[in-house]
Amino acid sequence: MATTAPRPSAGLPTELTSFIGRERELQELAGLMARSRLITLTGAAGSGKTRLALQLVGRAGELAGLPGPVRWVELASLRDAGLVVPAVAEAMGLREEVRGGDLAALVRLLHTHRALLVLDNCEHLVDDVAALVDGLLRQCPDLAILATSREALGVPGERAWLVPPLSVPRRDDPGDPTAAEAVRLFVERAADVVPGFALTPDNQDAVVEICRRLDGIPLAIELAAARIRVLSAADIRDRLDDVFRLLSTGGRTAVPRHRTLRAAIDWSHDLLTEESRALLRRLAVFRGGFGLEGAEAVGPGPGLQAVEVLDVLARLVDRSLVGVREHHGAARYSLLEAVRQYALEQLVASGEEEETRRRHARHVLQRVEEAEPHFIRRERKLWVDRLQPDLDNIRSALAWSREHDPALHVRLVGKLWWFWFSTQHWTEGGRWVDGALRLARDAAPDADDDAADDDADVDADVDADATSSERDRAAILFAAGALAALQVRTEEAQGALREAADLAARLGDERLEAYALNYLGMTYAGEGRAEAMELCRRAETWFREHDDLYGLRLALLLQGSLAAARGAMDDAVRFNEEGVGVARRFGLDRELAVALQNLAAVHLTREQLEPAESLIREAMAASRRDPSYYFIATGLAYLGELECRRGRVEIGARLLGAAEATRERVGAVAFRTDRVRLEGQLPAFRAAIGDDAFDRAWAEGRALRPETLMEEILTATPAVPAPVDTAPAAAAPAAAGRTPAASNGGGRMDRPSPSEPEPLLRVDALGPLEVHVDGQRLEPERWTYAKPRELLLFLLLHPGGSTRDQVGEALWPGAARSNVKNSFHVTLHHLRKTLGHPEWVVTEGDRYRLEPTLHYALDVDRFEAAAAGILAQARASEQTDPAVGPDPATIRETLALCRGEILEGDVAGRWIDDHRDRVRRRVVDLNLALGAALEREDPGAAAELYRALAAREELDEEVHRRLMASWARAGDRVQALRHYDRVVALLRDALDAEPEPGTVALYESIRAGVPV
Repeated sequence: MATTAPRPSAGLPTELTSFIGRERELQELAGLMARSRLITLTGAAGSGKTRLALQLVGRAGELAGLPGPVRWVELASLRDAGLVVPAVAEAMGLREEVRGGDLAALVRLLHTHRALLVLDNCEHLVDDVAALVDGLLRQCPDLAILATSREALGVPGERAWLVPPLSVPRRDDPGDPTAAEAVRLFVERAADVVPGFALTPDNQDAVVEICRRLDGIPLAIELAAARIRVLSAADIRDRLDDVFRLLSTGGRTAVPRHRTLRAAIDWSHDLLTEESRALLRRLAVFRGGFGLEGAEAVGPGPGLQAVEVLDVLARLVDRSLVGVREHHGAARYSLLEAVRQYALEQLVASGEEEETRRRHARHVLQRVEEAEPHFIRRERKLWVDRLQPDLDNIRSALAWSREHDPALHVRLVGKLWWFWFSTQHWTEGGRWVDGALRLARDAAPDADDDAADDDADVDADVDADATSSERDRAAILFAAGALAALQVRTEEAQGALREAADLAARLGDERLEAYALNYLGMTYAGEGRAEAMELCRRAETWFREHDDLYGLRLALLLQGSLAAARGAMDDAVRFNEEGVGVARRFGLDRELAVALQNLAAVHLTREQLEPAESLIREAMAASRRDPSYYFIATGLAYLGELECRRGRVEIGARLLGAAEATRERVGAVAFRTDRVRLEGQLPAFRAAIGDDAFDRAWAEGRALRPETLMEEILTATPAVPAPVDTAPAAAAPAAAGRTPAASNGGGRMDRPSPSEPEPLLRVDALGPLEVHVDGQRLEPERWTYAKPRELLLFLLLHPGGSTRDQVGEALWPGAARSNVKNSFHVTLHHLRKTLGHPEWVVTEGDRYRLEPTLHYALDVDRFEAAAAGILAQARASEQTDPAVGPDPATIRETLALCRGEILEGDVAGRWIDDHRDRVRRRVVDLNLALGAALEREDPGAAAELYRALAAREELDEEVHRRLMASWARAGDRVQALRHYDRVVALLRDALDAEPEPGTVALYESIRAGVPV
């Protein structure tokens, strides 16, 4: 039957406002349309999916191979799924030919026609639209479809393309704000309602902040710009905490769901299941994003089980209500600010807010407690980077717990001290510490309470709670004292640190007591008081006994500073040089920079400018790699002082001004000894160029970013390379609870000898997998399923790192890329969770690998290294003296490492076959080497070994030749010749091949009676 040609369309919707930006997206989509028959533009409410689709098809002339005319179908107004087919038929000009919802009739009519069908707003009818699209694409080969939906259709061959927000100015480098698409959109829409509106120095910051706070969502920005008629940009910015009241009015002719931001999100929320709504509202307590662990911590509750959280979260991602990105190899989720505020309203209305916020605060505390011990270990940067994205969540948990759970608040603040110290947030940290200290003091028992408790029969649980409270108070006292010591608030620091040390001693917390004494010594050293030496020596003793290099380094430097203040310069050099050595062995740049600066200060005091400059520049290079504003300021001040002494006073004053401004950023001042030394020289420096010139240079330096200055300094004069440290590698701090064994490079190491400490991670994979973490074997039930085990071994066997695509191709060959991404992150999450050390799997660029500084042992490595040595010795002995070869006992010991094939008993991808084959070949070669060694001592044992090996390796002719030769040498030529016949038959039957020439030659020699 002849088909009826589609009649002409009435045309595309008309755009009444200008289209801003999206050039990169349009180019990418144009290329994609030439390669794919189904593209679905997905994205959050108001992200501009419809406008982008309209702009894309409006540029039809620019698209190569566009399949015929464009037909636009608006589905937003449809509520009945049965109207989808008629709507498409009408758009195609076939309303009369297709009655009702007869999809088969529509398919027949469109079977031979070329067209691009645009299905706009599919999300509320997604299942029915998916069925329609699947049928059309299967039966109509010349039809292409462009869909817009808040979730993908899920049809085979679909290319789901997430519409990104408009670009907004970066916080770290905003550049020209008008280059950002969101800013341009705001300005243009504002000018529509207030002619002449433009970006000015007065409103620029407010407009930029509006665009950032609204996440670059076009609808939200257009609604905000409409408010410029009655509010200033600053007023709009200040009202964004109640975004729905602010953005409540759109144009009268706008689509109903786009007249207010609330209506746009209502549209998405109404389509969710009850489980999805429950999770969405609970996730609203997160600010700045969260990981899967966070969702699992706050998500469970009425209507949602813990085991369901991951699947429901994935559905929210699919529906564009939760965003997902990758951070340090893990999936990190976030809610757009408007969605978060909407969900928070739902949370309050549900009556679940109090419990959900408590769960959130406990989750934050758990993350901080997990990270806290690592902030004074070599892996500090990994843990700071891991916690930094949760800074907004930390602040939120701190603010809530301060009012609703003071005990949790005090504990959280105490655990955060080393984090504040390790970042640039000293001033903020100080405010939290001061507030928590007041809470802790208010909650502390007074003397009468203590006396009453002496005679009371106190419940054991109450005692435990009291002890925990005392530990938290001791931690807060130390944090307050340490921060005050660094900010040279000496009297305040000394009171808090003395109390912290006394309380730690009473609680038996020797580590905290040593640190409190060390920082108390710092305050005394700053005053030049002799008591500092005894305090630091007491702390030093504990640090040495427990291999705590972080604390030991500081104790030595403080004693060096005290010696310098007392004029004992030789002692000052000795202490500081040892401190530099400890810092080098500790291995972190920030600690090295501090030690180098201390030693440089001694040389400055002694007028030894050359060695001082070398140390300062090396310290600045280290600070650039691992920055801390306080110590950057110290380096700038020292170099400024040095330049002034050399007569380059303007340069020096500029550096000194920059140092002062940088210290102010963290609320600190220079140490007293540094201030005294500099103040004594300032009059001469000023006199050298005059007060006006000196002040101008100082002011110029204050206006510069310290990072810019450091780059300028280190580029102009190459940094001095670090001296070669010939001392043996030191153990990691005992505060870390473990000591690394000697590595053979790249983090991989042999199994330790009995005198060596246990590696942090030991994996025995030659046979059934066995994993030991911190000396404890992981029981099989700890593994959720097999894939995390396979991923662990893949990372171990690829120490240089692999991209996610490479891992995906190995572990999930042939799977869709989107499925691989999700599977990879879920598997990685379970692996990190099982190991209990998330920092062990890191990303470097786009590659995943085990942390390079991690000391781990893999039996595959040890086996292959030992086998390589034995076989090299065997080859060498063949060339020199065959009678001197590898020791049979050593060969047997190496073979004993191989309990079976790699990952025996686990199903793994084909990627592992090469590794298994290589190990199998090594086993054969080692057995051959063992046989050669036995032939010199026990030919019968050698023949038996070859016979057993030949039974396992039936197609390995080298094994068969060794067996034939051993029988011939033992005088059993008949057995050797018979075995040759069996080999010939085996090769012909299994491989349809003849024996190798070497095998034939051996057979002929044995048959001829020639000695072999």
